Amino acid sequence: MLLMEREGTKMKTMKAPVRKKEVVEVKEKFMSVDTRQLDSKYRITLGGRFQRFWMNKMKIDAYQVFMGKSGDILLRPAVSIPSSEAWIYNNPKVIGRVRKGLQEAAEGKVEKVSDLENFLNDL
Repeated sequence: MLLMEREGTKMKTMKAPVRKKEVVEVKEKFMSVDTRQLDSKYRITLGGRFQRFWMNKMKIDAYQVFMGKSGDILLRPAVSIPSSEAWIYNNPKVIGRVRKGLQEAAEGKVEKVSDLENFLNDL
């Protein structure tokens, strides 16, 4: 914690949290989509074709940024989830069952339930 003095009174300010550097091994092919110029503040915007491509697939609200040893930059689209739903992703057993159910549904392995109330009680 840093301490600052302001007109003889000490105020406490907190340091920003230190983020753990994550190393991710990427084994996939990339294609060139577009070339973007830096603006006057050295920023790159991702609009136009790039944005339309992703927005048709999912509602992205952030990007994870990764940098390779040679300076390559990988942007991984990300979405936020409500905190009330985060427990699903923090519980390996639950998320495993959800993923298994989604896989079975995609494969057409579905059952018709005649009494939904009894079915839910049996879960």
